Amino acid sequence: MVISILIGALGMVASGPFSLASTGVAFMFIAPLFQYFIYEISHPEEYYFYFNLGLSKLVLWLCTLVISFCIGLILIML
Repeated sequence: MVISILIGALGMVASGPFSLASTGVAFMFIAPLFQYFIYEISHPEEYYFYFNLGLSKLVLWLCTLVISFCIGLILIML
């Protein structure tokens, strides 16, 4: 979330005043990228923990996308 706020603050340079909409858009893209870098590249062996809980990669990715989309929409609507 902090990185999304920083990206939203950097958007002030291009668009003028700070807006939560730019932070929301940034969050929608940053959250899935973090999951990709952390779980696919850095620590792919941590998926076994979720597999033991009965969760697949598809379920984890869908949850990440849906939650980041919902949080992003909330920030855009504020």
